[in-house]
Amino acid sequence: MKKLTAVLLVLTMIISMLGIASFAAESSEEPAADDTTFRALPYDENGIEPSIWLNVFDDEGAAIGTDYVIFNSAAPIKAVGLPVVYSGTSENTRDSEAKFELFKWDTDIEKTLSSTPVLNETVYFDGDHRDLSHFVLSEVQPAGQYLFRVSQVSGREEGEDGPYIVLAISAMRYGDNRLEFGAKGPFAFYIDCEKTEGVNDYFKLLEGKENEIDIQPEKTVIAREGGAHEIFEYGIVTPVVPDGQVLYTLTLTAAPTWTNTNGDSDVTYEVYKWTGDYDESIEGRLIDSGEILDHADNSNLTLKFGTNLRYGYSYLVLILRSNDGKIGYWEGSPEWPEGWMFFEGGSELDISPALRVSYAISGDLGPEPTDPPTKEPTEVPVTNPPTEAPATKEPTDAPAATEVPATDAPVATDAPEITEKSSSTESKKSPVLPIILGICGAIVVASVIVIIVVSKSKKK
Repeated sequence: MKKLTAVLLVLTMIISMLGIASFAAESSEEPAADDTTFRALPYDENGIEPSIWLNVFDDEGAAIGTDYVIFNSAAPIKAVGLPVVYSGTSENTRDSEAKFELFKWDTDIEKTLSSTPVLNETVYFDGDHRDLSHFVLSEVQPAGQYLFRVSQVSGREEGEDGPYIVLAISAMRYGDNRLEFGAKGPFAFYIDCEKTEGVNDYFKLLEGKENEIDIQPEKTVIAREGGAHEIFEYGIVTPVVPDGQVLYTLTLTAAPTWTNTNGDSDVTYEVYKWTGDYDESIEGRLIDSGEILDHADNSNLTLKFGTNLRYGYSYLVLILRSNDGKIGYWEGSPEWPEGWMFFEGGSELDISPALRVSYAISGDLGPEPTDPPTKEPTEVPVTNPPTEAPATKEPTDAPAATEVPATDAPVATDAPEITEKSSSTESKKSPVLPIILGICGAIVVASVIVIIVVSKSKKK
């Protein structure tokens, strides 16, 4: 009886040990989560595509293309990065270098950019990359406002198209009361923060921004599907702006400039209430106006209206080319939402542009103004404003070009998974499993000794 009891005890210990070992082996297949880091993604991971081109050069061929974002972090920052960077490949001799800088905010853009960055990295790209655009800071930086800038470094020789760096664009989850981008527009980026108790939103209002209006994320209204068309006098009629909202921005996605290489693609815009007739509308009161200078090839052409395009009305937005520099739009889907209309030279078109808009919830704006508003600058100034746009192929049928510009558009790749961890946050193996296995082994040995002693007693 004693022998049987001992045998059962040994079997029980063996089964328990195997079960524990099996569970431990299954658990070790999953990497340990870094529960001290939170990756804050201000962009939509779906639909990332190359659209922010930095291949802009001065008269000497030096690269001057740059873009930046200003953000206010609610927690200390460990790292910053981009989901993907697009570049040339060795086969087409368009490898390129880009510089990444992170500055602590100081009063204004000019003063901030004149300070010493807390991150300053130059990276060589020989194709599309995700792994080279994640930067772990040498020291954790405190919560606060920062400016993250990306600039192309590689210039070009006379007579060549030159290398390129392209940033990814995606639908942003915040308006410009939380994120403020440079003249080329919003690009997808992320920050790795210290996970902080009580913090649900790691992006705060920017300093000096009031939350009088709730700016909604920019959304694609009409996706790009066709070729490029040139603009001379281009009219866009909007649907009625919903109650309690304003039409905050309107964007022609990745507007091309073709063979323009001297940065002279300029446009002005004017906004009128839509009366149902094109000529009658532009004879009415001017609601808003502005000018965009030195538009770079394949960059977003964004018109910012603020609170001027208020609810209850449709508007005619007139985009006018103001010099000899060519500019255009990419054709969008043949089916678009109800209420949008498009004109060239006063004649209605049966094609649409690739178009994005953002609205803002404004509430009651009070009496409607009777005089044209005082226009604020439509673009955030950059330290080195581009003077030359990259060359693209001349359309075969000007002015209504249908040929895709020759700028080598990189192929979009999938966005990286947000579970990716930097080398500074690698998981460590737990010491619990060896301890458990040691205890179980000792129990098994003791049980075997008991069996032997019982057997010898039995023989006596």
